[in-house]
Amino acid sequence: MICKVTRAEIFQYLDGELSRGERAQVEAHLRSCPDCSRLVTTERAFRATYLDRLRPDPVPENVRERVIRLLDALPSRQSSPSRPGRLGRLGVMAAMVALVILGGILGLSVRDVWKGPNASVIQLADASVDQHQKLARGLLPFDIAMASPRQAEEWFRSKVDFKVSIPDLRSEHLAFLGGRISHLTGVDVVALGYRVNDKNVSLFVIPEEQYRRLGLSETPKFKVVNRRGYEVVVWRSHGTGYALVSEIGGQPCLVCHSPEEKLELTPAPAAHRS
Repeated sequence: MICKVTRAEIFQYLDGELSRGERAQVEAHLRSCPDCSRLVTTERAFRATYLDRLRPDPVPENVRERVIRLLDALPSRQSSPSRPGRLGRLGVMAAMVALVILGGILGLSVRDVWKGPNASVIQLADASVDQHQKLARGLLPFDIAMASPRQAEEWFRSKVDFKVSIPDLRSEHLAFLGGRISHLTGVDVVALGYRVNDKNVSLFVIPEEQYRRLGLSETPKFKVVNRRGYEVVVWRSHGTGYALVSEIGGQPCLVCHSPEEKLELTPAPAAHRS
């Protein structure tokens, strides 16, 4: 195996996602390639230092249940007065970021609302994680930075042919870093960067037509997978598609919903790594 192929599989190898044959091929290559072997050693050391050791203890079950009951008690769309489309979109994104913060603090896992992903979700999640890593490391600079969410909205309005709404949330736990026009699986998207509790979070906004071409089912609404140590949630609201990538203490709460929607929780399945 050449290094380029092997390096594309290193994260899957470390996450235990390869088949027995693929794993044997990677290990054979690592024994003969000092560069790739060093990369694996470095990545393992990074995980041991920053992911495993700093992972918070699970939230107490009684606290988790209280949070779930609180979310489930939110009024449904039918019982709420109609609101302009922009407010609905902002509500979705505001709730998303707020619950990311909540998950980082309380340890409420996305697996509490998880149903199994399909191939399209996994492909989109992998591409989102790749982009997120490059954004976090500065390899993909923002097209617009050091700007307010409203200024960024105005900038994107003249650059893309689909609506981009960015909530102007004010919180000591949250900072809007900027945005850029990016690409996911050959599709032009808007990538937004946030800093939440000293962790990077990326939100990708996908045009309605391009999201529809993915052929994803409408249920469950929130499609959550774990890829290479990151939690990725994919969903659609008001026609627009979203993909959110986060690694907050290893247990981010990535479920988002508008204030007028009722959150439909499903029983948590056994632990899964896609």
